Amino acid sequence: MARKDEETRLEEIELKIKQLQEKQKRLKAKIKEKERKERTRRLIQVGAIFEKWFEITGPEEAEQVARAFHEAVKANRDKWKQITVTNTNENKNDD
Repeated sequence: MARKDEETRLEEIELKIKQLQEKQKRLKAKIKEKERKERTRRLIQVGAIFEKWFEITGPEEAEQVARAFHEAVKANRDKWKQITVTNTNENKNDD
């Protein structure tokens, strides 16, 4: 009789383990989906900014502008940092 109880308990534990593994799998999928949605939202926002400020008409043009901008920033990194700091300080003084 005691042997049967132990076997039953073991089966119950194995069932709980499977249930927890499934729950873990669902939670991981939910986290991954949330991360994908957040990334998609960021990409849409960045694309909208490019479209607005650079009047981009398509992905090829966006790629060209991004590469050119990247090279310009890379070549003038110190100047860009100074501009950013100066603009930030000016905005604080406006308040």
